[in-house]
Amino acid sequence: MSSVFEKPTIRRSTPSQVAIESGLTHADLAPTLRPMPEARTLSASLYTSPGVLRLEQEGLFAKTWLCVGREADIPTPGDYFTHQIGGESVIVMRGGDGAVRAFYNVCRHRGARLLDAACGKGLSRVVCPYHAWTYRLDGTLAQVPRMDEGFERESFGLVPVRLGTWAGFIFLNLDAETEPLETYLADLPDLARFKMEELRLGKRIEYEVAANWKLICENYSECYHCPGVHPQLFRISDHIARHERVQETGACFNGGPMMLRDGYETMSMSGKRTVPIIEGLKPEDHRFVYYYVIYPNLLLSPHPDYVLTHTAWPIAPGRTKIICEFLFTQEALARPDFDPTDMVEFWDVTNRQDWGLCERVQHGAQSRGFRPGPYQPSEDCVHTFDRWYAAHMAALL
Repeated sequence: MSSVFEKPTIRRSTPSQVAIESGLTHADLAPTLRPMPEARTLSASLYTSPGVLRLEQEGLFAKTWLCVGREADIPTPGDYFTHQIGGESVIVMRGGDGAVRAFYNVCRHRGARLLDAACGKGLSRVVCPYHAWTYRLDGTLAQVPRMDEGFERESFGLVPVRLGTWAGFIFLNLDAETEPLETYLADLPDLARFKMEELRLGKRIEYEVAANWKLICENYSECYHCPGVHPQLFRISDHIARHERVQETGACFNGGPMMLRDGYETMSMSGKRTVPIIEGLKPEDHRFVYYYVIYPNLLLSPHPDYVLTHTAWPIAPGRTKIICEFLFTQEALARPDFDPTDMVEFWDVTNRQDWGLCERVQHGAQSRGFRPGPYQPSEDCVHTFDRWYAAHMAALL
């Protein structure tokens, strides 16, 4: 029997050990990395393996810029929200100087979780519930009860997390040595005309889907399935017509514009705009909706009159939390008759149809009969996403 005084064995996995423990091999990824006519879809283990998810969390989500919210979510000093990235909880907070900062949600004394709420307003300090260590909004340590004289308070501020902003969106990266956000997003198409930093939240819906996070991104990237699954969408926009599809690609994204059919103005149940158009758009923007996957998990859809976003957060190999937000002009939100129902209902119906399809694929990936299949020509954006993913995973092995 072991003595209680024996030193415990602490096992910490290095990134290379996580890769080994995942069971993933280059052979699993190679078929997806081929040119599209010969390429095959991702292998089943990439959707079902806990080891693969752990490798994704350590090697992909912990080292890539992730969109976690909007600057407008925390407009005044003391406003904050918390966000979970893998096993890490992060506080995103606006300081007294107006700056937005992020910190690990961990006290520097004994490591207690500091904040439990998903969001809050009007904090003047962050106080640890355990021993009342107190931090200013800029993360510096303000008060420490009954510590010895000479204690170097300035050495024990909250541990920062890399933060960047783009078009009003807040991005985090757990890798302290990563490239700046503006470098990561450098090849995104110019979307400044949509004035997304000026838009505000009109509706938020959260879903939990019994499917792998990559299936959500893949499904978003194609409309091969739309004619038979989304009648309310297909009547407004034919996403698989070759003359209406222009794929844009870059190091951090892929996607492109899709044309609205004649007689339709936006993606809504009626197909008509019920809120003001985004001022300053080019005339051609009035006829298009844009769909971009910003890797790994931000799905960005600028419309002529609103912007739709989804972020897909893995909970387990076969379970994903999805946050869906509708962003409108402040003019629209200020109207007494503002009602986003026409747009919200359209996308809620479409989303639930999509989630059902993703769950079907998740079931299939768990079968002995699952085999990677070919990509249909209109699934070029799916292959582009899968190839990006496969290349990044291969680099971890």
